Amino acid sequence: MTSRPLTGGSPGGRRPPHPRTEPLHTEQDPADPAVQFYSSGQAARYAHSQIKEYVDGGWTLTGTDRYYDAHISPSGVTFCEDQSEVFGREVASKKVHRTKESPVSYQEFTLLMTSVKDNPVWRAHQVAVEGTSAACNRPAAM
Repeated sequence: MTSRPLTGGSPGGRRPPHPRTEPLHTEQDPADPAVQFYSSGQAARYAHSQIKEYVDGGWTLTGTDRYYDAHISPSGVTFCEDQSEVFGREVASKKVHRTKESPVSYQEFTLLMTSVKDNPVWRAHQVAVEGTSAACNRPAAM
């Protein structure tokens, strides 16, 4: 299976010149319509469990996620995430728990995508996460 960058690459072909930076979505509702619409199967269960774990623990996230090095294949997408500027925050007290950057700040996600008959939207059906991914070691300079 081959993959190709979603955006233009840099010399060496691994990292796009402008990684995507996203503010965190912290609705904290496992039944969020977007979660239900864009995921199914194991990926929907994964999303539900991640959201529920934070809600049950009284946590949310704060900071900025960086996504980069995205590649698509006939069956899905693989991308890196830099969580070095993402921190846990207690919902009740709003206290932010800052952590230092470490190898676990960099993760690689692989999403298996499926289509639904008569619908142009593809949904994540399965998700695999590799923490401390060597392939995602560090993003290009922002």
